[in-house]
Amino acid sequence: MSRLVTVIPVYNGERFLRATLESVVAQTRRPDRVIIQDNCSTDGTAAIAKEFEQEGFEWRLNEAHVSSTKNFNAALKFSTEADVLHLLTADDLVVPDFYQRLLQPLEPVEGRALAYAAYEVINENGALVQGGDLVNPFPIEPNGQPRRIASERFIASQADLRTICLPAVLMKTNRAPLPVEFSLDYIQCADAVFYAELATHCERIIEVPTALCQYRRHEHTTTSRNKSNPAEVIADEWRAMCAASALLNKDGLSARLWNFRQRCLLAGTSRVMIQGEPDATAEYRAEVTRTTRKITGDLAWTLGNLAVALRDAFGQGRR
Repeated sequence: MSRLVTVIPVYNGERFLRATLESVVAQTRRPDRVIIQDNCSTDGTAAIAKEFEQEGFEWRLNEAHVSSTKNFNAALKFSTEADVLHLLTADDLVVPDFYQRLLQPLEPVEGRALAYAAYEVINENGALVQGGDLVNPFPIEPNGQPRRIASERFIASQADLRTICLPAVLMKTNRAPLPVEFSLDYIQCADAVFYAELATHCERIIEVPTALCQYRRHEHTTTSRNKSNPAEVIADEWRAMCAASALLNKDGLSARLWNFRQRCLLAGTSRVMIQGEPDATAEYRAEVTRTTRKITGDLAWTLGNLAVALRDAFGQGRR
């Protein structure tokens, strides 16, 4: 049986940490080791973590506070002590059969592998969030069975920023160091590039289309904090799209067509960003438009916006 290690990087997570830890306690197949990696929290995080030492969980305090990305990269180092490694964000939840469902298809794989589940979005009170800018990127089936995903298809999805959800992923590491880590070059999209890069080293990628994880959206998430800097977010998204796209090894006409497609996609994404902020100021809208058009060019900007407008019109017509 695979040795499963879960690492929970946390900084000032007292508001949601207990619920996260309780979701691990409730698992039908619990991890063999759970490490709460405290990034020098100044709130009640340590006290909550120590409550769960009776469950066998370990509380570890960093020697000094580091960036969130560096704390997650430190968590990746536990790959050498695990057959399967799980990074669980300190405000998200896993449903009781999360580990059992994802470990099963990983067991027969000899090399590196990824297994990930679908996810739902919840608010700060735990209620499901319908719609919004963050949705699971593939159809959810209540009793969905594991299915193998081709590496190129997976990387293309990451390049489209239809990315999997970090706490919904198990990584089969076979007690070896991981060949990649989260880049410090991104403010929001490091996970999309990380999983695209890791996929190139994986023997198998497995998707379980059942919502086995709940991602919590609240005002202190990275995405929420970055909303006030739309130009930086858009630039970050484009860098990530380009980095993941490069892994597809396209060239010639195929590469040029893909790049144009991605620019249209970025234009559409920016339109959706504006739609998601109905109370946004004129300055916010202008900044999003100006930043995006500089990257996409006029034609891709027009086509991307047209695609979103047609989608919205078609959707309204069906209701």
